[in-house]
Amino acid sequence: MQFSTVFMKGVADIIVLRILDKYGDSYGYQLIERIAAESKDVFALQEGTLYPLLYKMERDGLVTSKRKTALNGKERRYYHITDVGTKHLAARGKEFQGFVQGVHSVFDWSFV
Repeated sequence: MQFSTVFMKGVADIIVLRILDKYGDSYGYQLIERIAAESKDVFALQEGTLYPLLYKMERDGLVTSKRKTALNGKERRYYHITDVGTKHLAARGKEFQGFVQGVHSVFDWSFV
């Protein structure tokens, strides 16, 4: 399912942070795969969306990155959630949970 850019912009940061929090350090393609798997393919982030988001999150101090050589010899940039990122995830996650509960309260979903 494809969501509008507006919806994804509102939650992409907390989705990425949640995956990093749950699985630990991950490189870009791992994040894409894990997000798709965890969301049962509801969220399908593309590289063109993910990497600019990761760069912004790094500038904002939510994640750090480090280059590492993988077992296959390829050098990859692994992302790590920071303490600031963990606090951001907790605050934004709670905020989003309240938002979702509010939406469920308003809609009876009979029109879908």
